[in-house]
Amino acid sequence: MSDRNLTNLIKDIIFYYVKYYYEKHLKDNKVDKLNNEDVNTFVDALFNTNLNKFKKYIRDSLKKNQGDNYNSIVVENILLEIFDDVEFAKNRLITEINTFQDTNINK
Repeated sequence: MSDRNLTNLIKDIIFYYVKYYYEKHLKDNKVDKLNNEDVNTFVDALFNTNLNKFKKYIRDSLKKNQGDNYNSIVVENILLEIFDDVEFAKNRLITEINTFQDTNINK
């Protein structure tokens, strides 16, 4: 698997993880949508309290998906690059959630 394909796979895993916790958050709080401030708080909490769990989930998903082709050195380098600038990563997720809500949820 090329690094580009691996990066896209990691991106998909991240979005799946965030979507799971986003939907859980909505259900737990009995809301259909988060306002902008709540989106920021949600993403901050996801990163601040679960960053190691987040990375472990990515690694475990890749190991399961790739089996013997899993290359920990390449994965760790990609994760380092993704999470090197946490504020950028948070802002990207905030943008994705807001875009999702704007296009998929009745306003």
